[in-house]
Amino acid sequence: MSSAEDPGTRGVVTIFEQSGAARVFRSEWASPEYLIPVVAQLLAWVDEGGHRLCTQAWLAYADAFPGTLPRDEVTAADTVDVDYRYELYLYEDSAGLLLRVYRVGDPRRRAGLRLVVELTRANLFAQAAAVCDDMADRVQRRAARHGGDAGADLQVWRRHASWFRRVQASMPVTAVGANLAARLVPATCDVPYPAIRVAGVRVVVYVDRHGTVRICADLDQSEPWLRRRDRTVPVQVTVDGRVVFQG
Repeated sequence: MSSAEDPGTRGVVTIFEQSGAARVFRSEWASPEYLIPVVAQLLAWVDEGGHRLCTQAWLAYADAFPGTLPRDEVTAADTVDVDYRYELYLYEDSAGLLLRVYRVGDPRRRAGLRLVVELTRANLFAQAAAVCDDMADRVQRRAARHGGDAGADLQVWRRHASWFRRVQASMPVTAVGANLAARLVPATCDVPYPAIRVAGVRVVVYVDRHGTVRICADLDQSEPWLRRRDRTVPVQVTVDGRVVFQG
């Protein structure tokens, strides 16, 4: 992917770090169809290389792969007259990420900003795959209309989509998705045992009548992807930073 594939779509990306620092970058080629896959590639690069998830990683990636991420830093005064605004939140300690994409409305109609999509680690790669599939379909339709050969462009987009789907199906991404989808089951007057359900596992934490904190895990309904070949579920229990059980 290169900037030549996305001419004339102006955008600004504001990166918010865990520390609260914020920096803004502008690009003349920043449509979601282009930028979402590149941000996904950045995240994979950070993970594979063990880099810190911060603005410096963004800049390092932009330097290592020219023509990908916006590299021109601007001030607030330079963020007008754009088509899209992006907010990228980076959480270095947890390796968490949040990307919000906004379409800028027509100022004459006072349309303001419209949220297009909100992405986290749980769905970023899936969205990138969908974008690449859509771009491949566009290339194919364009070639059919004009009687040309989709050729290399079609294969590039299909190859990117396939790679993003493989990353989406990986254990780290699947685990993040399960954690974000975890459901709290509050205690009630007749069942005074609060619980959390994550990936099919039900963990109950409560204080018994003697003042003892009890933790119970029900693994029978755990998701298949959690299970080893022998059908057991890997479990680690930590108390005050010390592993007291692992099996």
